[in-house]
Amino acid sequence: MQEKQDGLEELLPQEAQEEVPASAGTQFEGGMSEEQPVEETASETAFSEEETIPEAPMPEKQPLIRVEGLKKSFGDLEVLKDISVEICEGEKVVIIGPSGSGKSTFLRCLNLLEIPTEGAIYFEGAELTHASDLDSHRRKMGMVFQHFNLFPHLTVLKNITLAPVSARLHDRRKNKLKITRKQIVEEEKARAMKLLARIGLEEKATAYPATLSGGQKQRIAIVRSLAMNPKVLLFDEPTSALDPEMVGEVLALMKELADEGMTMIVVTHEMRFAREVSTRVLFMDEGRIAVDGTPEEVFGDPKDERLKSFLSKVL
Repeated sequence: MQEKQDGLEELLPQEAQEEVPASAGTQFEGGMSEEQPVEETASETAFSEEETIPEAPMPEKQPLIRVEGLKKSFGDLEVLKDISVEICEGEKVVIIGPSGSGKSTFLRCLNLLEIPTEGAIYFEGAELTHASDLDSHRRKMGMVFQHFNLFPHLTVLKNITLAPVSARLHDRRKNKLKITRKQIVEEEKARAMKLLARIGLEEKATAYPATLSGGQKQRIAIVRSLAMNPKVLLFDEPTSALDPEMVGEVLALMKELADEGMTMIVVTHEMRFAREVSTRVLFMDEGRIAVDGTPEEVFGDPKDERLKSFLSKVL
C-alpha cells in the first residue's frame, strides 16, 4: 500500500500532494471507498495516544481548620467527647443544639480560649495546641462574644484600634520596620472609621459603650474583629443578649459578611438564620457532633431522632 501511495505522489504536483489526505491514494489506485481504513503512521498514533491521556486530578482543598479527637473536661465533668471535624475556607458553619451540649466550649477551644484536655487543633496546617506563637494565629481568628466584651473605659474608636495598633507595633519591633507609631495609629484610625461608616455608626466614634444600645455594641464588636483582617470569624451566640428588636440589625450584618465570602462558625439559637445563611449545620448533643449536614438535610429531612426532638421544640 505504501508503494502505491508513493507512486501517486510522483504523478501529482507539489501543491496537490500537500492537499491529498492519507486515504486518497487507496481511492485513486484501487477504487476503494473512502471508508477503507488506512494504516496509522507513527506520528498519528502518538497524537492519538496524547489525546486519550486523562487530565491530572485537581489537588484536594485543604481545610482551614481541622480538629482531631478533641476532648475537654472541667474536673470530673467531660464537656467535649472525642470531636473530629474539618472546616474549609468560605464555609458558613452553624452549630446548634440544646443548652449544655458543649457548643460554646467547642468554639472557645478553636482559638484556645479554653485549653483542650486531649486532641489537636490545626489552623492553616499549623497545630495550635503546641504552637510557640499562638498570638499570630489568633489574629486570624476573630471572636465575637455573647456579651460584647467592649472595654467600658475606652471610646468606640479606641476599642476598635487597640488590637491592630498593638499588633503592628509588635511587628515593628520584631522586624525593625521603618514606620512611626503615629503613622500606625493614624492608619488604623482611618480603617476603623471606614468600618464604622459601613455599619452607619461613624458618629459614635468618640462615644463610650455605656451610651450605646445592645445592637450597636454587638455591631461594633463585630467591626472590632474585622479590624484585624481575620480569615475566620467565631460567633458565640451573638444575639442571645439582645432585645428582640435589635436582633435583626446584627443578623443583617452577619448575613452581609457571609455573602462576601467570610468563613464563619456560629453558635446560635436563631434557626431561621441557620437555615438561610449557613452552608453546613452541626447539631451537638451531650458533647458530641451528632449530625453534620446541609441546612436542607438538617431542617428539611432530619433522620436523627434526637435532632427531630430538638427541632420540634425550637421551630
